[in-house]
Amino acid sequence: PLRQVPEGTIVCNVEARPGDRGQFARGSGCFAVVIAHDEDKGTTRIRLPSGGKKTVPSDVRAQIGVVAGGGRTDKPLLKAGRAYHKYAVKRNCWPKIRG
Repeated sequence: PLRQVPEGTIVCNVEARPGDRGQFARGSGCFAVVIAHDEDKGTTRIRLPSGGKKTVPSDVRAQIGVVAGGGRTDKPLLKAGRAYHKYAVKRNCWPKIRG
């Protein structure tokens, strides 16, 4: 449970409610930081990858560490075919026609 994790620890795949299998900090290279524990209310405050802060119950689970695959967006796609396959699995937003 998150209540046993010390403050300042980097975690990922944090649950929103106990037993929901992880909701926060799941993308490649993402992580959340445990900011504070409130023993009286039974809650834990975490800082999300977006910079926002979230309060979750202290009995939720999380994985310690960072999600693999960080820096994936730093490498250029280099050719149109790779961009085509990247967006083909998402939605019809490519190519962007400007004429």
